[in-house]
Amino acid sequence: MVFDLRKMLIFAFVLILLSSVNAVVIEFTQVPDTIYTLEKTEIKFKITNDGSKKDTYYIGVWPTNWVMLEKYFVILNPGESEIVSFVVEPPIDSNIGNVIFTVTARSTDTKDYGSNDVVLNIRRRTGTYISQLKLNQEILKPGDTLVIQPLVVNLDKTQSKRVIISAKIFKEDKLIKSIEEEALIQPASTKTVSFPFEVKNIHTYGTYNVQVFMTDVYGSPIHSKSASFVIKKFDNFQENKYVDYGFLESTFTINITNKGNVPGASYIVTESMPKISKYFFYPEKEPDLSETTDNRVVYSWKISGLDPDETATIKYKLRFTNVAIAIFLSLLLISLIITIFHKPTLMKKYSSLIKPDKETLITLHVKNNSIRDIENIIVKDTIPSVFAIIKEFDTLKPEVKTTQTGTVLLWKIDKLKPKEDRVLTYKIKPVVNIEGKPKLPKAHFSYKLGKTIIHKVAEKIVLFSKRVK
Repeated sequence: MVFDLRKMLIFAFVLILLSSVNAVVIEFTQVPDTIYTLEKTEIKFKITNDGSKKDTYYIGVWPTNWVMLEKYFVILNPGESEIVSFVVEPPIDSNIGNVIFTVTARSTDTKDYGSNDVVLNIRRRTGTYISQLKLNQEILKPGDTLVIQPLVVNLDKTQSKRVIISAKIFKEDKLIKSIEEEALIQPASTKTVSFPFEVKNIHTYGTYNVQVFMTDVYGSPIHSKSASFVIKKFDNFQENKYVDYGFLESTFTINITNKGNVPGASYIVTESMPKISKYFFYPEKEPDLSETTDNRVVYSWKISGLDPDETATIKYKLRFTNVAIAIFLSLLLISLIITIFHKPTLMKKYSSLIKPDKETLITLHVKNNSIRDIENIIVKDTIPSVFAIIKEFDTLKPEVKTTQTGTVLLWKIDKLKPKEDRVLTYKIKPVVNIEGKPKLPKAHFSYKLGKTIIHKVAEKIVLFSKRVK
Protein backbone atom coordinates (compact mmCIF):
# COMPACT_ATOMS: atom_id res chain seq x y z
CA MET A 1 0.00 0.00 0.00
CA VAL A 2 2.85 2.33 0.78
CA PHE A 3 4.45 1.43 -2.53
CA ASP A 4 1.23 2.17 -4.42
CA LEU A 5 0.87 5.49 -2.62
CA ARG A 6 4.44 6.43 -3.61
CA LYS A 7 3.73 5.54 -7.25
CA MET A 8 0.58 7.61 -7.24
CA LEU A 9 2.45 10.64 -5.87
CA ILE A 10 5.15 10.29 -8.54
CA PHE A 11 2.48 9.98 -11.27
CA ALA A 12 0.67 13.09 -10.02
CA PHE A 13 3.95 15.06 -9.98
CA VAL A 14 4.65 14.03 -13.59
CA LEU A 15 1.16 15.12 -14.64
CA ILE A 16 1.74 18.50 -13.00
CA LEU A 17 5.01 18.91 -14.88
CA LEU A 18 3.44 17.90 -18.20
CA SER A 19 0.49 20.19 -17.71
CA SER A 20 2.85 23.12 -17.10
CA VAL A 21 4.84 22.57 -20.28
CA ASN A 22 2.28 24.29 -22.48
CA ALA A 23 0.51 26.38 -19.85
CA VAL A 24 -1.01 29.65 -21.15
CA VAL A 25 -2.05 32.66 -19.04
CA ILE A 26 -4.66 35.28 -20.02
CA GLU A 27 -4.73 38.68 -18.33
CA PHE A 28 -7.02 41.62 -19.18
CA THR A 29 -5.15 44.92 -19.68
CA GLN A 30 -7.92 47.32 -20.83
CA VAL A 31 -11.50 46.96 -19.61
CA PRO A 32 -13.93 49.93 -19.52
CA ASP A 33 -16.28 50.40 -16.57
CA THR A 34 -19.30 50.68 -18.83
CA ILE A 35 -20.14 49.90 -22.44
CA TYR A 36 -23.12 51.32 -24.31
CA THR A 37 -25.45 49.94 -26.91
CA LEU A 38 -24.80 50.96 -30.51
CA GLU A 39 -21.23 51.91 -29.54
CA LYS A 40 -18.04 50.02 -30.26
CA THR A 41 -15.88 49.33 -27.22
CA GLU A 42 -12.40 47.78 -27.35
CA ILE A 43 -11.22 45.27 -24.70
CA LYS A 44 -7.55 44.25 -24.61
CA PHE A 45 -5.97 41.18 -23.03
CA LYS A 46 -2.48 39.69 -22.82
CA ILE A 47 -1.68 36.07 -23.68
CA THR A 48 1.53 34.65 -22.17
CA ASN A 49 3.16 31.30 -23.01
CA ASP A 50 4.27 29.95 -19.63
CA GLY A 51 5.37 26.67 -21.14
CA SER A 52 8.83 25.46 -22.07
CA LYS A 53 8.46 25.31 -25.84
CA LYS A 54 7.09 27.33 -28.73
CA ASP A 55 3.36 26.86 -29.29
CA THR A 56 0.42 28.08 -31.40
CA TYR A 57 -2.80 29.08 -29.65
CA TYR A 58 -6.33 29.38 -31.00
CA ILE A 59 -8.25 32.30 -29.43
CA GLY A 60 -11.98 32.37 -28.80
CA VAL A 61 -14.49 34.69 -27.08
CA TRP A 62 -17.86 33.57 -25.74
CA PRO A 63 -20.58 34.59 -26.14
CA THR A 64 -19.80 35.44 -29.76
CA ASN A 65 -22.72 37.84 -30.18
CA TRP A 66 -21.69 41.46 -30.78
CA VAL A 67 -17.97 40.47 -30.71
CA MET A 68 -15.33 41.12 -33.38
CA LEU A 69 -11.98 39.50 -32.55
CA GLU A 70 -8.75 41.08 -33.79
CA LYS A 71 -7.07 37.73 -34.58
CA TYR A 72 -7.76 34.04 -33.96
CA PHE A 73 -4.24 32.59 -33.73
CA VAL A 74 -1.00 33.63 -32.01
CA ILE A 75 2.40 31.94 -32.04
CA LEU A 76 4.44 32.45 -28.88
CA ASN A 77 7.90 31.38 -27.76
CA PRO A 78 8.43 30.28 -24.15
CA GLY A 79 7.87 33.26 -21.85
CA GLU A 80 6.67 35.47 -24.74
CA SER A 81 3.51 37.60 -24.49
CA GLU A 82 1.24 39.37 -26.99
CA ILE A 83 -1.58 41.90 -26.61
CA VAL A 84 -4.78 40.98 -28.47
CA SER A 85 -8.10 42.85 -28.55
CA PHE A 86 -11.76 42.36 -29.41
CA VAL A 87 -14.52 44.89 -30.00
CA VAL A 88 -17.99 44.66 -28.48
CA GLU A 89 -20.93 46.51 -30.07
CA PRO A 90 -24.23 45.67 -28.29
CA PRO A 91 -27.38 46.33 -30.32
CA ILE A 92 -30.03 48.81 -29.20
CA ASP A 93 -32.29 46.04 -27.83
CA SER A 94 -29.60 44.37 -25.70
CA ASN A 95 -30.41 43.46 -22.12
CA ILE A 96 -29.11 46.02 -19.69
CA GLY A 97 -26.78 44.86 -16.92
CA ASN A 98 -23.64 42.81 -16.39
CA VAL A 99 -22.59 40.32 -19.05
CA ILE A 100 -19.75 37.83 -18.61
CA PHE A 101 -17.42 37.30 -21.56
CA THR A 102 -14.98 34.39 -21.47
CA VAL A 103 -11.70 34.49 -23.42
CA THR A 104 -9.96 31.16 -24.11
CA ALA A 105 -6.61 30.27 -25.69
CA ARG A 106 -6.17 26.60 -26.69
CA SER A 107 -2.92 24.99 -27.87
CA THR A 108 -3.20 23.48 -31.35
CA ASP A 109 -0.56 20.86 -30.42
CA THR A 110 -1.44 19.61 -26.92
CA LYS A 111 -5.00 20.88 -26.58
CA ASP A 112 -3.98 22.57 -23.32
CA TYR A 113 -5.77 25.81 -22.78
CA GLY A 114 -6.17 28.78 -20.49
CA SER A 115 -9.15 31.08 -19.96
CA ASN A 116 -10.25 34.17 -18.10
CA ASP A 117 -13.55 36.01 -17.62
CA VAL A 118 -14.39 39.67 -17.83
CA VAL A 119 -17.63 41.30 -16.63
CA LEU A 120 -18.93 44.12 -18.83
CA ASN A 121 -21.63 46.49 -17.61
CA ILE A 122 -23.96 47.22 -20.55
CA ARG A 123 -26.00 50.41 -20.52
CA ARG A 124 -28.31 52.07 -22.99
CA ARG A 125 -27.86 55.76 -23.65
CA THR A 126 -30.91 57.99 -23.56
CA GLY A 127 -31.64 61.04 -25.65
CA THR A 128 -29.00 62.12 -28.18
CA TYR A 129 -25.34 61.17 -28.22
CA ILE A 130 -22.31 60.53 -30.46
CA SER A 131 -22.24 56.83 -31.17
CA GLN A 132 -19.00 56.63 -33.21
CA LEU A 133 -16.19 58.88 -34.35
CA LYS A 134 -14.63 57.73 -37.62
CA LEU A 135 -11.51 59.01 -39.40
CA ASN A 136 -11.01 58.07 -43.04
CA GLN A 137 -7.22 57.81 -42.45
CA GLU A 138 -4.99 57.49 -39.44
CA ILE A 139 -1.67 58.34 -41.14
CA LEU A 140 -1.52 61.29 -43.52
CA LYS A 141 0.93 63.53 -45.36
CA PRO A 142 0.66 67.07 -46.79
CA GLY A 143 -1.82 67.09 -49.64
CA ASP A 144 -4.11 64.47 -48.07
CA THR A 145 -7.57 65.27 -46.73
CA LEU A 146 -8.73 63.97 -43.36
CA VAL A 147 -12.48 63.36 -43.08
CA ILE A 148 -13.84 63.46 -39.53
CA GLN A 149 -17.21 61.65 -39.31
CA PRO A 150 -19.12 61.59 -36.03
CA LEU A 151 -22.25 59.37 -36.02
CA VAL A 152 -25.00 61.08 -34.03
CA VAL A 153 -27.90 59.01 -32.61
CA ASN A 154 -31.33 60.26 -31.50
CA LEU A 155 -33.07 57.63 -29.35
CA ASP A 156 -36.21 59.69 -28.84
CA LYS A 157 -38.99 58.04 -30.84
CA THR A 158 -41.23 61.10 -31.08
CA GLN A 159 -39.13 64.25 -31.16
CA SER A 160 -36.38 65.44 -33.48
CA LYS A 161 -33.28 67.05 -31.98
CA ARG A 162 -31.44 70.14 -33.23
CA VAL A 163 -27.81 70.07 -32.08
CA ILE A 164 -24.47 71.77 -32.77
CA ILE A 165 -21.62 69.41 -33.72
CA SER A 166 -18.12 70.89 -33.51
CA ALA A 167 -14.75 69.32 -34.24
CA LYS A 168 -11.49 70.70 -32.88
CA ILE A 169 -8.02 69.56 -33.94
CA PHE A 170 -5.15 69.94 -31.48
CA LYS A 171 -1.41 69.34 -31.58
CA GLU A 172 0.27 69.41 -28.18
CA ASP A 173 -2.65 71.41 -26.69
CA LYS A 174 -2.43 73.98 -29.48
CA LEU A 175 -5.65 74.48 -31.42
CA ILE A 176 -5.02 73.93 -35.14
CA LYS A 177 -8.53 74.18 -36.53
CA SER A 178 -12.12 74.36 -35.30
CA ILE A 179 -15.16 73.40 -37.41
CA GLU A 180 -18.83 73.26 -36.49
CA GLU A 181 -22.15 72.43 -38.07
CA GLU A 182 -25.76 72.52 -36.99
CA ALA A 183 -27.66 69.25 -37.49
CA LEU A 184 -31.28 68.16 -37.19
CA ILE A 185 -31.63 64.54 -36.05
CA GLN A 186 -34.98 62.95 -36.83
CA PRO A 187 -36.74 60.79 -34.18
CA ALA A 188 -35.27 57.32 -33.67
CA SER A 189 -32.58 57.85 -36.35
CA THR A 190 -28.90 58.44 -36.86
CA LYS A 191 -26.97 61.00 -38.86
CA THR A 192 -23.36 61.13 -39.97
CA VAL A 193 -21.71 64.56 -40.07
CA SER A 194 -18.56 65.02 -42.16
CA PHE A 195 -15.81 67.56 -41.43
CA PRO A 196 -12.99 67.71 -44.04
CA PHE A 197 -9.55 68.86 -42.95
CA GLU A 198 -6.90 69.47 -45.64
CA VAL A 199 -3.42 68.63 -44.44
CA LYS A 200 -0.92 71.29 -45.57
CA ASN A 201 2.82 71.48 -45.25
CA ILE A 202 2.44 74.12 -42.52
CA HIS A 203 1.06 71.32 -40.34
CA THR A 204 4.26 69.88 -38.88
CA TYR A 205 4.65 66.14 -38.52
CA GLY A 206 3.54 64.39 -35.34
CA THR A 207 0.41 63.17 -33.52
CA TYR A 208 -2.79 65.23 -33.62
CA ASN A 209 -5.91 64.85 -31.47
CA VAL A 210 -9.48 65.30 -32.69
CA GLN A 211 -12.19 66.21 -30.19
CA VAL A 212 -15.82 66.25 -31.30
CA PHE A 213 -18.38 68.01 -29.08
CA MET A 214 -22.14 67.97 -29.28
CA THR A 215 -24.16 70.78 -27.65
CA ASP A 216 -27.75 71.95 -27.83
CA VAL A 217 -28.62 75.18 -29.63
CA TYR A 218 -28.05 77.07 -26.37
CA GLY A 219 -24.49 75.80 -25.97
CA SER A 220 -25.09 73.28 -23.21
CA PRO A 221 -22.83 70.21 -23.62
CA ILE A 222 -24.50 66.89 -24.44
CA HIS A 223 -21.74 64.46 -25.42
CA SER A 224 -18.19 64.27 -26.77
CA LYS A 225 -15.74 61.80 -28.30
CA SER A 226 -12.06 61.95 -29.27
CA ALA A 227 -9.67 60.26 -31.66
CA SER A 228 -6.14 60.78 -32.95
CA PHE A 229 -4.22 60.69 -36.23
CA VAL A 230 -0.60 61.07 -37.33
CA ILE A 231 0.91 63.38 -39.96
CA LYS A 232 4.10 61.75 -41.13
CA LYS A 233 7.37 63.49 -41.84
CA PHE A 234 7.54 64.86 -45.37
CA ASP A 235 10.65 66.46 -46.93
CA ASN A 236 10.05 68.43 -50.10
CA PHE A 237 11.80 71.50 -51.54
CA GLN A 238 10.80 73.52 -54.59
CA GLU A 239 13.63 75.19 -56.51
CA ASN A 240 12.89 77.85 -59.15
CA LYS A 241 15.56 79.57 -61.23
CA TYR A 242 15.13 82.84 -63.13
CA VAL A 243 17.64 84.53 -65.46
CA ASP A 244 17.54 88.23 -66.35
CA TYR A 245 19.75 88.84 -69.36
CA GLY A 246 21.24 92.32 -69.63
CA PHE A 247 23.63 94.00 -72.05
CA LEU A 248 26.88 93.30 -70.24
CA GLU A 249 25.66 91.20 -67.30
CA SER A 250 23.17 88.45 -66.49
CA THR A 251 21.42 88.11 -63.12
CA PHE A 252 20.59 84.62 -61.83
CA THR A 253 17.97 84.28 -59.09
CA ILE A 254 17.29 80.93 -57.37
CA ASN A 255 14.30 80.67 -55.00
CA ILE A 256 14.09 77.65 -52.66
CA THR A 257 10.77 77.06 -50.88
CA ASN A 258 10.22 74.48 -48.13
CA LYS A 259 7.15 72.59 -49.36
CA GLY A 260 7.57 69.91 -46.71
CA ASN A 261 6.36 69.89 -43.12
CA VAL A 262 9.73 69.87 -41.36
CA PRO A 263 10.49 73.13 -39.50
CA GLY A 264 14.04 74.50 -39.60
CA ALA A 265 14.92 72.33 -42.61
CA SER A 266 18.25 72.50 -44.48
CA TYR A 267 18.92 72.44 -48.21
CA ILE A 268 22.00 72.72 -50.45
CA VAL A 269 21.88 74.73 -53.67
CA THR A 270 24.47 73.85 -56.33
CA GLU A 271 25.32 75.69 -59.53
CA SER A 272 27.64 74.23 -62.18
CA MET A 273 29.17 76.39 -64.90
CA PRO A 274 32.21 76.41 -67.21
CA LYS A 275 35.50 77.00 -65.41
CA ILE A 276 36.11 80.28 -67.21
CA SER A 277 32.89 81.66 -65.66
CA LYS A 278 34.62 82.11 -62.32
CA TYR A 279 36.27 85.25 -63.69
CA PHE A 280 32.84 86.81 -64.26
CA PHE A 281 31.11 85.39 -61.14
CA TYR A 282 29.78 87.95 -58.61
CA PRO A 283 27.49 86.44 -55.92
CA GLU A 284 25.47 88.45 -53.40
CA LYS A 285 26.39 85.82 -50.81
CA GLU A 286 29.66 83.94 -51.11
CA PRO A 287 29.22 80.16 -51.69
CA ASP A 288 29.97 77.83 -48.79
CA LEU A 289 31.90 75.53 -51.10
CA SER A 290 33.61 75.79 -54.48
CA GLU A 291 34.89 72.75 -56.41
CA THR A 292 36.51 72.46 -59.83
CA THR A 293 36.15 69.23 -61.82
CA ASP A 294 36.36 68.42 -65.55
CA ASN A 295 36.77 72.03 -66.66
CA ARG A 296 33.71 73.06 -64.68
CA VAL A 297 33.32 74.89 -61.39
CA VAL A 298 30.58 73.92 -58.94
CA TYR A 299 29.40 76.41 -56.30
CA SER A 300 27.36 75.29 -53.28
CA TRP A 301 25.30 77.29 -50.78
CA LYS A 302 23.86 75.72 -47.62
CA ILE A 303 20.46 77.04 -46.53
CA SER A 304 19.46 76.32 -42.92
CA GLY A 305 16.47 77.06 -40.70
CA LEU A 306 13.87 77.03 -43.48
CA ASP A 307 10.35 76.64 -42.06
CA PRO A 308 7.38 75.27 -44.05
CA ASP A 309 6.30 77.62 -46.87
CA GLU A 310 9.33 79.84 -46.20
CA THR A 311 11.47 80.89 -49.17
CA ALA A 312 15.19 81.63 -49.34
CA THR A 313 16.90 83.34 -52.30
CA ILE A 314 20.34 82.86 -53.81
CA LYS A 315 21.40 85.51 -56.33
CA TYR A 316 24.54 85.99 -58.39
CA LYS A 317 25.63 87.84 -61.51
CA LEU A 318 27.85 87.07 -64.46
CA ARG A 319 29.43 90.40 -65.43
CA PHE A 320 31.21 90.83 -68.75
CA THR A 321 32.01 94.56 -68.44
CA ASN A 322 35.75 94.05 -67.98
CA VAL A 323 35.87 91.66 -70.90
CA ALA A 324 33.89 94.06 -73.07
CA ILE A 325 36.25 96.90 -72.17
CA ALA A 326 39.28 94.74 -72.96
CA ILE A 327 37.77 93.67 -76.30
CA PHE A 328 36.85 97.25 -77.13
CA LEU A 329 40.35 98.50 -76.37
CA SER A 330 41.86 95.67 -78.42
CA LEU A 331 39.61 96.45 -81.38
CA LEU A 332 40.41 100.14 -81.02
CA LEU A 333 44.12 99.38 -81.05
CA ILE A 334 43.75 97.10 -84.06
CA SER A 335 41.67 99.74 -85.82
CA LEU A 336 44.31 102.36 -85.03
CA ILE A 337 47.09 100.15 -86.36
CA ILE A 338 45.09 99.44 -89.50
CA THR A 339 44.34 103.13 -89.88
CA ILE A 340 47.96 104.11 -89.51
CA PHE A 341 49.64 101.36 -91.46
CA HIS A 342 46.88 100.20 -93.77
CA LYS A 343 45.30 103.27 -95.32
CA PRO A 344 45.16 104.54 -98.89
CA THR A 345 48.24 106.63 -99.78
CA LEU A 346 49.35 109.06 -102.47
CA MET A 347 53.03 109.55 -103.25
CA LYS A 348 54.38 112.29 -105.55
CA LYS A 349 57.77 111.90 -107.27
CA TYR A 350 59.70 114.27 -109.51
CA SER A 351 63.30 115.25 -110.35
CA SER A 352 65.04 117.98 -108.43
CA LEU A 353 66.97 118.96 -111.56
CA ILE A 354 64.60 121.21 -113.45
CA LYS A 355 66.04 123.13 -116.47
CA PRO A 356 64.21 125.63 -118.66
CA ASP A 357 64.85 123.70 -121.85
CA LYS A 358 64.04 120.25 -120.45
CA GLU A 359 60.84 118.36 -119.58
CA THR A 360 60.38 116.99 -116.06
CA LEU A 361 58.32 113.83 -115.34
CA ILE A 362 55.93 113.99 -112.37
CA THR A 363 54.65 110.68 -110.98
CA LEU A 364 51.63 110.27 -108.69
CA HIS A 365 51.33 106.79 -107.12
CA VAL A 366 47.93 105.97 -105.60
CA LYS A 367 47.71 102.74 -103.55
CA ASN A 368 44.84 101.22 -101.55
CA ASN A 369 46.55 99.81 -98.42
CA SER A 370 43.26 99.31 -96.55
CA ILE A 371 41.30 96.08 -96.19
CA ARG A 372 38.23 97.45 -97.97
CA ASP A 373 37.43 98.74 -101.44
CA ILE A 374 37.63 102.49 -101.97
CA GLU A 375 35.53 104.26 -104.59
CA ASN A 376 35.16 107.62 -106.34
CA ILE A 377 38.86 108.40 -106.05
CA ILE A 378 39.80 111.94 -107.18
CA VAL A 379 43.47 112.92 -107.45
CA LYS A 380 44.24 116.63 -107.68
CA ASP A 381 47.60 118.22 -108.41
CA THR A 382 48.41 121.88 -108.95
CA ILE A 383 51.19 123.19 -111.23
CA PRO A 384 52.47 126.72 -110.54
CA SER A 385 52.21 129.27 -113.38
CA VAL A 386 56.01 129.22 -113.88
CA PHE A 387 55.57 125.77 -115.41
CA ALA A 388 53.80 124.70 -118.55
CA ILE A 389 51.99 121.35 -118.78
CA ILE A 390 52.95 119.05 -121.61
CA LYS A 391 49.62 117.77 -122.78
CA GLU A 392 50.80 114.33 -123.65
CA PHE A 393 49.94 111.73 -121.00
CA ASP A 394 51.35 108.22 -120.86
CA THR A 395 48.77 107.04 -118.32
CA LEU A 396 45.23 108.04 -117.43
CA LYS A 397 44.44 111.44 -118.94
CA PRO A 398 43.36 114.07 -116.40
CA GLU A 399 41.03 116.99 -116.59
CA VAL A 400 43.06 120.17 -117.11
CA LYS A 401 41.92 123.48 -115.67
CA THR A 402 43.84 126.75 -115.99
CA THR A 403 43.64 129.29 -113.18
CA GLN A 404 45.39 132.57 -112.37
CA THR A 405 47.80 130.80 -110.09
CA GLY A 406 48.59 127.92 -112.37
CA THR A 407 47.15 124.72 -113.81
CA VAL A 408 45.00 122.16 -111.95
CA LEU A 409 44.98 118.49 -112.98
CA LEU A 410 42.15 116.15 -111.88
CA TRP A 411 42.13 112.34 -112.26
CA LYS A 412 39.04 110.28 -111.50
CA ILE A 413 39.32 106.59 -110.64
CA ASP A 414 36.14 104.57 -110.10
CA LYS A 415 37.45 101.92 -107.70
CA LEU A 416 40.54 100.40 -106.16
CA LYS A 417 40.45 97.04 -104.43
CA PRO A 418 42.61 96.28 -101.36
CA LYS A 419 46.33 96.32 -102.27
CA GLU A 420 45.51 97.63 -105.75
CA ASP A 421 47.37 100.72 -106.98
CA ARG A 422 47.46 103.15 -109.90
CA VAL A 423 50.33 105.26 -111.30
CA LEU A 424 49.54 108.64 -112.85
CA THR A 425 52.14 110.64 -114.77
CA TYR A 426 52.45 113.97 -116.50
CA LYS A 427 55.27 116.24 -117.72
CA ILE A 428 56.05 119.88 -117.07
CA LYS A 429 58.51 122.41 -118.48
CA PRO A 430 59.54 125.73 -116.91
CA VAL A 431 58.69 128.85 -118.89
CA VAL A 432 61.22 131.03 -117.05
CA ASN A 433 64.71 130.51 -115.79
CA ILE A 434 64.58 128.92 -112.31
CA GLU A 435 67.45 129.06 -109.90
CA GLY A 436 68.11 126.35 -107.37
CA LYS A 437 65.87 123.37 -106.67
CA PRO A 438 62.23 124.31 -106.95
CA LYS A 439 59.67 122.62 -104.68
CA LEU A 440 56.33 121.75 -106.25
CA PRO A 441 53.03 121.87 -104.28
CA LYS A 442 51.71 118.71 -102.60
CA ALA A 443 49.08 116.69 -104.43
CA HIS A 444 45.68 115.95 -102.89
CA PHE A 445 43.25 113.09 -103.24
CA SER A 446 39.88 112.04 -101.88
CA TYR A 447 37.98 108.74 -101.84
CA LYS A 448 34.83 107.12 -100.54
CA LEU A 449 35.25 104.40 -97.90
CA GLY A 450 31.85 102.85 -97.16
CA LYS A 451 29.61 105.89 -96.76
CA THR A 452 32.41 108.25 -95.70
CA ILE A 453 34.29 110.60 -98.06
CA ILE A 454 37.89 111.12 -96.92
CA HIS A 455 40.27 113.85 -98.09
CA LYS A 456 44.03 113.31 -97.94
CA VAL A 457 47.26 115.09 -98.86
CA ALA A 458 50.17 113.31 -100.49
CA GLU A 459 52.10 111.80 -97.62
CA LYS A 460 55.45 111.96 -99.26
CA ILE A 461 57.24 113.88 -102.00
CA VAL A 462 60.30 112.14 -103.39
CA LEU A 463 62.92 114.13 -105.22
CA PHE A 464 65.38 112.38 -107.44
CA SER A 465 68.21 113.71 -109.65
CA LYS A 466 67.29 111.92 -112.87
CA ARG A 467 65.75 114.06 -115.58
CA VAL A 468 63.37 113.16 -118.36
CA LYS A 469 64.99 113.72 -121.75
